[in-house]
Amino acid sequence: MNPEISNSDYQLAVQLLGRDPRTPFAVKTRCGDGSPQVLIADPVFLEDGIWKPFPAFLWLVCPRLKILVAELEQQGYIRKYSQQLETDEDFRLRFLSSQTQISAIRVEMAEKLYPGELPEHIREILTETTIAGSRDFRGVKCLHSHLAHELAFAGNPIGADVINIVGHCSKVDNCSHLNKGGNLE
Repeated sequence: MNPEISNSDYQLAVQLLGRDPRTPFAVKTRCGDGSPQVLIADPVFLEDGIWKPFPAFLWLVCPRLKILVAELEQQGYIRKYSQQLETDEDFRLRFLSSQTQISAIRVEMAEKLYPGELPEHIREILTETTIAGSRDFRGVKCLHSHLAHELAFAGNPIGADVINIVGHCSKVDNCSHLNKGGNLE
């Protein structure tokens, strides 16, 4: 467990994530009710004596947002944004800029964690993948990752559009008490 995170935040974050995390993490953003919304994990981690890159280091854990974003994905928004990247130059340039921004953040964090010089193969993965861990910068893999990026650091046009559609969380949403079906427990 990350020493910078309280035990109660850690337990709630793991519950919202639905599994034990592979890497240390912190709460990056919170919902209106104060519960964890986006977690930020280490972009590199040591496993069995081997350092591994972890480019999808932002996790959307808010149940409300996860459900609403999954509905958008089912409605074809992944395809919509992929097409928009192909046809809208301004949108594509803003998207590529946001991916450059997140790559720089990942590399900077990794350099602080890795003992010594960051190996080129790890640097390459952290700089040549999207926030969702894809090497395809013209396709969209996961709206949850793009929304997490927007909430955590801003600048992701896909995530910005998604939050405009689904809306920010408020105190009355009671996000930490939603079950997997999207209903209050």
